[in-house]
Formats: sequence, structure tokens, C-alpha cells
Amino acid sequence: MKSVSIKFVATICFILVALLSITVSSCKKDKTCYGTVKVTDIAGTVVSGADVHLSAPSVGGTVTYDGVTDANGEAYFEIKLPAIFDVSATSSAHPGKTGLGTLRCDEPGKKTSTTVKLL
Repeated sequence: MKSVSIKFVATICFILVALLSITVSSCKKDKTCYGTVKVTDIAGTVVSGADVHLSAPSVGGTVTYDGVTDANGEAYFEIKLPAIFDVSATSSAHPGKTGLGTLRCDEPGKKTSTTVKLL
């Protein structure tokens, strides 16, 4: 009888520890998505200093992010929740030209990128 009680308690403890570890680990998952937008001109030359705007519809309104490209023509974004963004880019060095595209940041923890050309 005593060995049955010990096995029962040990089994219950094991199940509780397993459930606790699953619950705790699922709460700490990184839900941030990482996106990069590269901006080039029509010749394929990178454009530094371009203004990049991301926008996506959401239940609470439109979600937007803004950034500026670096010397490599890239703007980096850390997005809090998955979404598919419309991308627009402009540059004062290329007046009247706009780059349009889409950035799919729909998997948490994943890095995605897109390139837009100023036309």
C-alpha cells in the first residue's frame, strides 16, 4: 500500500511539473517580428536616408511604423504583433519618386525583408 501511494504521489508531481513547464514556457515566447525594407533607385543603387512608412489595418485602427534607411539602403523594424504591411518609401534625393511594396511580418520571431524601387 505504501509503495502504491509513493508511486501515485510521484506521478501526480511529475504531471504537475510537466504542465507548469509547458505553461511557463508558452508565456515567454517572443512575439516580435523583425522586418527589413531595402530601398533602391531604378538603376538598383541603394538609397540612404529614404523615409520608409509601414501601415496595416488592425481591429483598433491602422498600425504604422516609420523608419529611415541607413548607408546600406535598409530600414529595420521590430514589430510587436504579426501583420502584413503596405510599404511606401520616398527620398528627398529622388523628388517625386515613390517606392511601393509589401512586407509580410506574419510569423513571430522570424526575420523578413523586401526591396522597393523608387519609380
